[in-house]
Amino acid sequence: MSASSKGSLSLLSVYNHSDGSDEDDDVPGARVSVKRESPKEWSENETKKVMNNQIVPKLISLPPPVALNSLFLASEDRPKDNPELHQGRVRSFAHERGNWSTFVYVQCETNLVLQSFMDVVKVLCETVVPVPIEPVDEFHVSLTKTFVLKHHWIDSFIESVRQSIKELSSFNITFGSVQVYCNDEKTRTFIGLTVQVGQEALMACVHDLDKCLAEFKLPCFFEDPSFHLSVAWCSGDHEQSIRSILPQLDVAFRQFTHTHPDKWTIHVKQLFCKSGNKLFAFHLAN
Repeated sequence: MSASSKGSLSLLSVYNHSDGSDEDDDVPGARVSVKRESPKEWSENETKKVMNNQIVPKLISLPPPVALNSLFLASEDRPKDNPELHQGRVRSFAHERGNWSTFVYVQCETNLVLQSFMDVVKVLCETVVPVPIEPVDEFHVSLTKTFVLKHHWIDSFIESVRQSIKELSSFNITFGSVQVYCNDEKTRTFIGLTVQVGQEALMACVHDLDKCLAEFKLPCFFEDPSFHLSVAWCSGDHEQSIRSILPQLDVAFRQFTHTHPDKWTIHVKQLFCKSGNKLFAFHLAN
């Protein structure tokens, strides 16, 4: 056998001897292992335990979807009430997402005569009291207190009201005198016109509405309500000071009713419910 053949056989013998061996001593130089090392936390024994339900693997907590963050705002991130943006008006209750400010009422259309009387009220109050007076945005006669209605209750509440008052007939109301009111929180004072004719029909509405409110565990209307149409208001509790000029306000009102007697009676054909930015109408029977 030639020397070259013997050298080749020697190399082959070394290769065969080292193949499949885990020992590094027989092969000189650097060597890269092709075997993967199992992570310590997932050793073979622990893997068997997981498969036999003996241990539970650690789960990684994932953050919630970004879209859900707006549903759970921290208190400092919630909308804050700013009376300066609402002519000094203060909320009766804090704003919370999903809570809708709601009330039921009789809508009263404005006219030039009512606007003129409102101007007289403003001048008298600001001159004699004096206190800055603001006109009411929407004329109405309240049939409920302002209450908080959960968003998912709105449809059910509206349907309950619709069914409760469907037998009520349309009616007339007439205003008779001037009165002053202050809200429960003593944050706003109102000047209004009391209902002289139509109180029984309004009480029938309140009776049916109170049943709906009780069904949803909401506050009922006042036990002995004074139905009125607010025409102007001011911030704070000025009930006593404005009450001192009620005689002058009443004289002015009498003059208006004498010259325009047909402008102070309203034919009520429907009731309204305002819940947040939603408006619902309930037609009364003819």
